[in-house]
Amino acid sequence: MKQQETNFERGQRDPNRYRGFSMLEMTVVIALILIVSAIAVIKLAPVLQDAKVDVAMRQVLDQLRQAREYSIANRRYVQITFPVVVVGAQTQYQIVTTIRNDLTAGGGAVNPVMSTVPIQYPATFMTFGGVDTPDAYGNANAIEFNGVNGGPAAGMMFQSDGELVAGATYLPINGTVFLGVAGQPNSARAITVLGTTGRIRAWKAAANAVSWVQF
Repeated sequence: MKQQETNFERGQRDPNRYRGFSMLEMTVVIALILIVSAIAVIKLAPVLQDAKVDVAMRQVLDQLRQAREYSIANRRYVQITFPVVVVGAQTQYQIVTTIRNDLTAGGGAVNPVMSTVPIQYPATFMTFGGVDTPDAYGNANAIEFNGVNGGPAAGMMFQSDGELVAGATYLPINGTVFLGVAGQPNSARAITVLGTTGRIRAWKAAANAVSWVQF
């Protein structure tokens, strides 16, 4: 009996012992969570976009390397192009590799597309001008090979010894593919190809956006 009376008195002294959160407290907590989340998103946005441009650069880099490796392993010419196409309402910047069987004895007349890769949005083929890469193959255009916007008219391709050559002359050509996000010089990326060896290198804009570091 005494124990029951003690429990009753304790409950009377602490009527709010089992009280939950009030609406005001919940509102304050939710507001704080939203504020912290917004700050995190603002801080992370440049990092996420930088990562997307890196993905676009790797896509071009990987496709060029795969094209070169295939041409060496299979003794075929592999042509590379960089078309800009509209799919629905979206503009896609692509890198396409095509096996040129028609240029190889016994290869046949059919030239199958080896790969078509749209580069990661929001990156596009573009140059911010300013300083060229240390390889200095030219930066007047977003895609510049042998000093020509978009490369030689007859195309460009890797051949069985790994060289990158012009389609008409079969002479080695050097070139650069520039990438970036419009209005953001720090997003500048570049992939260079040395024609005589087929060496492919990736470059990233330094923090000051006027020089390059190898990626």
